[in-house]
Amino acid sequence: MRALTDVTSEILRKWRESRGWDVPRMARELRKAARDTGEDVAAHHGLVKMIPQWERGNRAPRERYRLLYLKVFQDMLGDLPPGMAFGTELAVRLAGVRSRAARLPGPDEIRALEIRQAMAELDVHVAEVEASVAALKALLADDEAAGEEEQARRG
Repeated sequence: MRALTDVTSEILRKWRESRGWDVPRMARELRKAARDTGEDVAAHHGLVKMIPQWERGNRAPRERYRLLYLKVFQDMLGDLPPGMAFGTELAVRLAGVRSRAARLPGPDEIRALEIRQAMAELDVHVAEVEASVAALKALLADDEAAGEEEQARRG
């Protein structure tokens, strides 16, 4: 994914400035792109601190933030050299697939869901058995009472 690492701090700044956005607006756009893809990102004030550091080259954004930049500025990928634009487009698509895959339940979550469903079914069956046992006890009590009355009449 050479394309992601080739997006320089200068390119990040130029993209933002080309839209006339200030740093807080850039932070909002990154958070919106993250929300659309289900990504977790820093809080707004944290992004407002990080963006200038990224644009000055003091600090490199992590891959997820580089991908979010690419998502926000997809229409500007034509400004990149052809090979880099293709690689960047591929990276954005791959990020979308990763994001969707991350939202799928894993084996442990599926197992836990199956266990919870089985326990719920078991609870229903236990309640049915308890109701049947209570009904049988009531019948036995009635039979015993009727038997006692019969013996009292005979005896």
